[in-house]
Amino acid sequence: MMKILVPVDGSEHSLHALQHALSLIDSLKVPPQLVLLNVQRSVAKGNVKLLIDAQTIDDYQREQGMTALKPARQILDTSGFAYQYHLSVGQPAEAIAQFAAEHGVSHIVIGARGEGGLGKRLLGSVVAQVLETSEVPVTVVH
Repeated sequence: MMKILVPVDGSEHSLHALQHALSLIDSLKVPPQLVLLNVQRSVAKGNVKLLIDAQTIDDYQREQGMTALKPARQILDTSGFAYQYHLSVGQPAEAIAQFAAEHGVSHIVIGARGEGGLGKRLLGSVVAQVLETSEVPVTVVH
């Protein structure tokens, strides 16, 4: 079965990517499995771990991830299309490529960039890294 991965960061670009994935799905005879993935950058480094316990960090990252996924999940819940979602922590491009490899993803649909300012540059570089490292087709949506 075809599996489409849509990395979601809560930005308009990631929602455009989701809409594009849904339009792809409409054109297929057999509906694929749709998977949303949010990757939270690891915040716990060095002395931060001494000041904040691991559970607090995990809870914060889970909350941030669920917040980022919420708009995409609302679109899918409204559409009635079945999907899965996953939260991950680490470097986004690495986490996306690793998830795709480990979960038998057939295609990645990703937004061209994330939220404004630094996020734009960061997700732009994430997209470039995903394009370089992915072993499956990647569609970049503006």
